[in-house]
Amino acid sequence: MDLDESKSVGKRITLSRDERGISVQELAELAGCSEEYLQWVEDSQVEPPVALLIRLAKSMKLEPSTFLTPDDPRNKRLDEEAKRTGTYSYQTLTPSEPDKHLMAFLVKIPPRTEHEGVGYLHEGEEFVYVLSGEVEITVEQEKTVLKEKESLRFNSAFDHHLSNPRNEEAELLITLYVP
Repeated sequence: MDLDESKSVGKRITLSRDERGISVQELAELAGCSEEYLQWVEDSQVEPPVALLIRLAKSMKLEPSTFLTPDDPRNKRLDEEAKRTGTYSYQTLTPSEPDKHLMAFLVKIPPRTEHEGVGYLHEGEEFVYVLSGEVEITVEQEKTVLKEKESLRFNSAFDHHLSNPRNEEAELLITLYVP
């Protein structure tokens, strides 16, 4: 299989799925998302959240790094390179290495942004450090407000949501440990 990192994440998911003989419906069920949403991801109509990419990789018995690749190292602005989900943008900071379990992301959440859709959950632990702004993190219905230079570590297998209640953008360093 050619998982050329220059291909879109959607194309890499499709190639991986096809190689394993798994239908879109089967993979969507395994990863806990709708078939329609997975088709949008594969067609590059939406950029999926990190948690979904991890679940897709695990569902196909792949390393999460298969779909989580670092951004182009040519030092372009984050806004030009960031992957965008419905509610935030993120930039992968760690190289793609199949035997590594730690991944780091620079995440930007626009002002007054509420988390949309279902919460994130995936194996492992998550560490969130606020570089600027303020963020609300809800883990299993327990809300924590973090301000600049504050952090939180939690079991990422619990349902969790991020939102930005303020009038300024929030910038976070998020580190995931995925077994």
